[in-house]
Amino acid sequence: MIRAQRGKEVKPGIFEYSVAGMGIFGHSSQPLLDACRQIQAILGDPCHQQAGIYREGKDQPDMTCPVDVGAKYRIAEDTKRGPRFGKFEPFDRSVFKAKDAASA
Repeated sequence: MIRAQRGKEVKPGIFEYSVAGMGIFGHSSQPLLDACRQIQAILGDPCHQQAGIYREGKDQPDMTCPVDVGAKYRIAEDTKRGPRFGKFEPFDRSVFKAKDAASA
């Protein structure tokens, strides 16, 4: 199992995370799913290995999932339905490039 280590809370609901030996780290409200996307980018698609999120000092993960499954989802939350899994869609940076080009 690939071990994603959850670190301290840096903002309300936002946690540091890292995967030792892979150069993966970040801050996230969904550290296991974000780590899965980074792991998949390194190991290739599809990556069927299991990943787990661990708190410091714990031998058992809080949650596990196959890397390829975790990479496909995000946590969506709203006031009507509460938290749920949703499809991950990469951020489209071209929106800002088009806006910058139009204002130049």
